[in-house]
Amino acid sequence: MEPISDKQGNHTRSIFAPFLVIAVGLVLCTSVFVGFWQIWQNEKANIAYEDERLQFAVQRLSQDLKTVVEDAARSVAMLGGTPPIQGILNARKEPLHEKAVAEEVVWKDRLAQIFLSLADSERNLLQVRLIGMDGREMIRVNRVGEQIVRVEEALLQDKSRRAYVSQTLQSPKGRISYFGIDHNRELGLIEEPHIFVMRVATRVWGAGDEPLGMIIVNINMSKVIADLHDAIRAPQDFILVNEQGDYLRKPTIDPADITSLNLSEANNSSRALLDFMTDFPDLAQYLAPDESGNGENAHDASFSERSVGASRNGRALPPSLAYTHSVRNEKYVARTSRIHFDQLDPDHFLLAVTLTPKAQLLAQNREMQKQVILFTGLLTLVGAIIAFLLTHHFVKPLRKLTDAARQLSLGASVDSLKVDGENRPDEIGVLLRSVYDMASSLEEKQKSLKAILATAQNPILMINQSGLISEVNEATVNLFGFSRRELIGRNISMLMNEHDRMHHDGYLRNHGKGPVSRICDGGCEATAVRKDGSTIQIHLAVSKLIIKGEVYFTGIMTDLTDLKKVDRLKSEFVSTVSHELRTPLTSIKGALGLIRTTSADSLPDHARKMLDIATSNCERLAVLINDILDLEKIEAGKLSYDFEAFDVVPFLEEVLETNRAFGKQFGVSFHLDCPAEPIWVFADRSRMEQVVTNLISNAVKYSPQNGLVILSAAADAEMGRLRIAVRDFGDGIAEEFRDRVFDKFAQADSSDTRARGGTGLGLAISREIIKAHSGSLDFETETGAGTTFFINLDILPEEKVALQLLADRPASPSPATLRASG
Repeated sequence: MEPISDKQGNHTRSIFAPFLVIAVGLVLCTSVFVGFWQIWQNEKANIAYEDERLQFAVQRLSQDLKTVVEDAARSVAMLGGTPPIQGILNARKEPLHEKAVAEEVVWKDRLAQIFLSLADSERNLLQVRLIGMDGREMIRVNRVGEQIVRVEEALLQDKSRRAYVSQTLQSPKGRISYFGIDHNRELGLIEEPHIFVMRVATRVWGAGDEPLGMIIVNINMSKVIADLHDAIRAPQDFILVNEQGDYLRKPTIDPADITSLNLSEANNSSRALLDFMTDFPDLAQYLAPDESGNGENAHDASFSERSVGASRNGRALPPSLAYTHSVRNEKYVARTSRIHFDQLDPDHFLLAVTLTPKAQLLAQNREMQKQVILFTGLLTLVGAIIAFLLTHHFVKPLRKLTDAARQLSLGASVDSLKVDGENRPDEIGVLLRSVYDMASSLEEKQKSLKAILATAQNPILMINQSGLISEVNEATVNLFGFSRRELIGRNISMLMNEHDRMHHDGYLRNHGKGPVSRICDGGCEATAVRKDGSTIQIHLAVSKLIIKGEVYFTGIMTDLTDLKKVDRLKSEFVSTVSHELRTPLTSIKGALGLIRTTSADSLPDHARKMLDIATSNCERLAVLINDILDLEKIEAGKLSYDFEAFDVVPFLEEVLETNRAFGKQFGVSFHLDCPAEPIWVFADRSRMEQVVTNLISNAVKYSPQNGLVILSAAADAEMGRLRIAVRDFGDGIAEEFRDRVFDKFAQADSSDTRARGGTGLGLAISREIIKAHSGSLDFETETGAGTTFFINLDILPEEKVALQLLADRPASPSPATLRASG
């Protein structure tokens, strides 16, 4: 080996030779490899044998399910051909008199007896019904516990809105319809305790092809699934899910660790409807259709052509099993099979899975594993002795260097890196001296960085790829209550809530590779924990950077406590408006409308006028409440607009007349200043009325007694712009308030504003509405001389006016329609 020189040119001896001892230990480890290889081969044989057993189990499981549904289909077809069906139809053909009614009742009773006998013989049948063409139940037999009872006439229900009823009544003659498994419902509510049912139905016809309705049976799939458990031998288990990945039978194996769970209620509780696709991703792929047309160990499990309703001429085929698939991973061995309700309806099916935990399957290998472990333990003891000798000579100074580096990260002096062994002539000595030189060169840079962090107002911290805090500033110490010494070198999870702490390591692994980039683009909100255990909402912006090949994350935090308080107050205010004002206002409007409709003619003139004023004010108050709710819609981006072309001049005349009564309340008169020629715009008429009405209302409130408000419109043809202005002659807007005029909840003077009314939302809403029209809303004011608010909008060009009106105009009636109406 050639000699190695350090920075000062000193020659060193290589440590290669001492590590030859380690190579000798590796030879001994070969025997361990051979032992585990034998165990692995044995495991493969056991797994292959278990896969065959699971394939047989899933085929038997699927066949049992298929048999239940096949029996139900045969029963439905049989019931549809019984004599009482024709008897009921014949009775209905007779004139409506007592004899015909009595005859129909007799035939219904006979059919009900057949239903009772069938339900008594078929233990899996939960319900048998005859439903008429109108969707109402004519006969229903229920299984209640161990008893079979016929439901009274008064308790029969209307099922016309149920999808399975409408679909069956539209199906062709002879078709058997199968419907997916869901909860049994009574009167629209899920029955307690929960029972999974599958419905099989067919239409019923008379001898002359006259339709009577449909026969439908409900299969108690909860009982069927529970009975299937006896066909599975331990340690095997089985799962049954629908096409959406919801459990119909949850395994007694926890998908997280494949250990036993107490799931005694899993078959009959809605709490068992967990996400199969999340629990078993390896198995969930078989919920998708098999587009290849074949599968591993494919076998056909469809009904025979002798089955009721089975044919190839367009009628429904009974349930079938397409293929079975083998699935193996580190936790279990499984077999899957997809069961279709109807081959003409491939979107509805069940996925049956049988599986065995590998931990139980390979229990017989434990004796061999014990021997391998014993042998490995002896080798480990030998290796430990060798490692101890090497550690004393080589690792000890490195350990001291690690401790010194940790102390350095906590603020110790660079001199702490001078540990015993730095004068050694081998690679370790070179390493110790190089680390000390590097730390010295970085110390000055760290001082500059600390100065920047110390003066920052926002809390800032830096962590490494392992999540250990490497640097914090004083603002971070003040926010969380920890001292700097308590933070440096500790995991960042100490500042996280329990949920974020659990996912923190995975987050770092996902973002610990790649080029320099931002992790939280735009930042995100999080819940942090202080030293005293209290929580605080923060806005966190995280960046990833790489320093000399090492990945670090820098987080800049903002305390959101005050902002959250403001948001909560706003939400409470909006909730109060929505619930506490809108509900009584609706009652008042309804009462006034009722009085105007029924008693207005009997009231004196002045009472009718007061009634009209009250109704008008109710409508104004409703508009005010809607303004507040509109603000929430605007912020959520959900406010809708209905644009149309209209002439602004008559529009402003209508708005002014609508608000004239409001002006009289304050002793204010109006003047309209508009050109004679029309000015067309393309806008939402109701939203524009909302904005102009708000500006007029504000002008009236801030006008003096017997004052004047001028509403004007002026067009600039060259610029293609329209200016709508509302001017008052009040005191004007105070200088200190002008920058906040369009802010939400802005109040120029609280006492004055309360006297004049208003919430401080109108102008904020108005500006957002005008922005949505590609326009602008602004104002001009002069203290003591009044204020002018003006709206700037684009004018609709003349060549587009006719086209827009034609597009908005409803279609003209045809000549035939005109003749019919004439």
